[in-house]
Amino acid sequence: MNLFQKRTAGRIAMISILMAVIASPLAWIVARENAEESVVSLAIEESDRLLRHFDAINLNGANSVEHAKAAADAISGGLFDIAEIYDGQGKKLAEGMTPAGGAIESALPHHDAPNYVTTSYESLRVADEHWVLRVFVPLRVSANDKTGPVSGYFEGVRVVPAWQRDQIYFNSFMVALMAGLASLLCGALLYPVVVRLYTENERTARELLDSQAALIEALQRSEHELESKINQRTAELQTEQTRTKELLHNILPKEIADELSATGTVRSVRHEAVSILFTDFSQFTQAVSAMPADRMVAELNEIFEAFDSITDACGVEKIKTIGDAYMAAAGLPKACPDHAQRCVRAGLKMIDYLNERNQAKAFKWSLRIGVHSGPVVAGVVGKRKYAFDVWGDTVNIASRMESSGEIGRVNISAYTCDLISQEFDCEYRGKVDAKGKGSLDMYFVTGERAI
Repeated sequence: MNLFQKRTAGRIAMISILMAVIASPLAWIVARENAEESVVSLAIEESDRLLRHFDAINLNGANSVEHAKAAADAISGGLFDIAEIYDGQGKKLAEGMTPAGGAIESALPHHDAPNYVTTSYESLRVADEHWVLRVFVPLRVSANDKTGPVSGYFEGVRVVPAWQRDQIYFNSFMVALMAGLASLLCGALLYPVVVRLYTENERTARELLDSQAALIEALQRSEHELESKINQRTAELQTEQTRTKELLHNILPKEIADELSATGTVRSVRHEAVSILFTDFSQFTQAVSAMPADRMVAELNEIFEAFDSITDACGVEKIKTIGDAYMAAAGLPKACPDHAQRCVRAGLKMIDYLNERNQAKAFKWSLRIGVHSGPVVAGVVGKRKYAFDVWGDTVNIASRMESSGEIGRVNISAYTCDLISQEFDCEYRGKVDAKGKGSLDMYFVTGERAI
């Protein structure tokens, strides 16, 4: 090796080492920040969905504290360990917290009442070297209007679990390592090219330089094409995953769908305080015999879609439809103290909807509704076509409430009446014979009391 070759080798080695020293830390920092932003973005998206689900966006109304509490409890059990919700004036309305959040809450830096207008987050090291991601989200009534007035604030804290932290560190380390190795490899590949350029004449050297430039350009094009294909495949996979998740959520309650996705199975659970709602159309058999099949299906579909919207609005979980019967429940899979009120309120709205519809439609539907409260067992049955269902005597009695009721009335049991007596007016019917249950005390709900 002559002097030029030695000098060239030394210079290339120094440059390669310098590039590796610079590129590796930068790659580490960029990879870790990208990982943090991915975790924060997913957490914010999930919290926004739950906030809107529990109507905890506009926090200046009469039920703001109740909605905020329900949302905070739901969020703190998901991607956040601490969930705090403030109204538009910066007053804290609710706080949800997991044991992991409680362990580090006192070590978090405190701040004044929130008044920010843009979403942000901070990465912190707190007590016992916990890695914490803290997000600050202004709430607006319209999710698409980023400049509209702030109706409240959401602040969430996620304690990054050890497995996720280790995964992020490992991925960042591998990116940094690959960046360093790539820098060294580039130096090793450049050395023979430089020596060859020195040993050949100017014309050969110029041709090699042109060839090298063409090679680099081709490699860059290939890299861009490969990156584009990877991004496309990733986007397609994410789209399919989103579609699958949405489909599963349309079939099963969210908590049940998440458990099934995470574990592949769903545990059957006994719920002690649940209300069951049944609806059924009067003289349905005679009605469908005089109606074309496609018209009958279209009518039922339109009505059941409206019932779905009503149950969603009232916080009631649709269970299933059987022919012309519609079954729903409140108080599961997540318990709630007002399960009876939710079902009764939904039943009244269904009757109001059908009365309005009958005024505008040629065919008139007659509906009976029954509600009963008590314990049930809930679970998922089936191997390929999953179905969420409930069992127990409470379900049977609720069905008898419907069959023993009258058209255009919500018929309830004595126990359900006792649960809703503070919010609804009820009319005692006396003891009514129910198939297989003997004589039961029954009540008609006459309306909701004005607050």
